[in-house]
Amino acid sequence: MLALSHVILHVGFCNAIARASPETTIAIRVRTADRIGRVQVDRVYRVDRGDEDQAIVEFDSSFGIYALEVEVPKYRCSATDYLFFISGHDRSITEKLSDAPTPSPPRPVLLSGTAPQSFLYVQPTFVLFDKSQVACKKPLPQPLTTNIVVENDQDAYYAWLYLDPSGGTSPQQLALRLRTATHQYHYVRIPIAFPVPWTGWPTSIQFNVTEEMVDSLAEEPVDTLLCPKLWETSAG
Repeated sequence: MLALSHVILHVGFCNAIARASPETTIAIRVRTADRIGRVQVDRVYRVDRGDEDQAIVEFDSSFGIYALEVEVPKYRCSATDYLFFISGHDRSITEKLSDAPTPSPPRPVLLSGTAPQSFLYVQPTFVLFDKSQVACKKPLPQPLTTNIVVENDQDAYYAWLYLDPSGGTSPQQLALRLRTATHQYHYVRIPIAFPVPWTGWPTSIQFNVTEEMVDSLAEEPVDTLLCPKLWETSAG
C-alpha cells in the first residue's frame, strides 16, 4: 500500500480578503480530484483573517496527479492548479487566490522526483533549447524563453512546464540546470520528447536525483549538454 503525502497548503489571500478585518472568519473550500473526477479531498476550512497575507491548511493525498480547486465563495476568490504527489513525500505548496473569475486551469507538464537535501544548494531549475541547435557534449546556445516554475522541498522537487502558445511545435530539448561552486552551470539532458501534446490532462515525468548523480558532474564541462546514461525518466 502506497504511503500518503501530507500537504501543507499556503493560500495567498486575494485583494477582497486582504481588505477584511483581522477578526473575520474566512471559509476556504479545498477540493482535489483525479483524471476521471474521483474526489480525494473536499473540505471547508474556517480560518481567521488575522494579520498575515495567507492562511495555512493541511490535508493528506494519495500518489498521483490531481486537479486542485481552492475557493472562497463569499469573496469570489479562487485558484486552480494541477499537482503531482510522490508516495510518502510531504509537500508544501503555495497557491494565490485571484479576485477575477477563475480562468481555465493551466496546461503544464509536471516534472518531479526525489532528491537529496544537498540538491537545493546547486539551485536546480529547468531550461529549454531549440533541439536542432544542441547535441550531447557540445556547447549550448542561449536557452529559449520559457515559463517554468520549480518548487523544492527537503527530499523532492516539483516543476510545472508551461507551453508558450506562440512557440509552435518545433522540437525542444529539456535540460536540468545546476549551479557549480564557481557560479557556472552544468546542463543535464532530460530524455523526453518536448513539447508534450495536451490531451486534457497533464503528462507527469518522474526524474529522481541522487547525491551520487550530482557529484558525478563535478569534473564535467560547464555550458555543455551533458547526457549521462544513468539519468533516466519515467512518464505517466
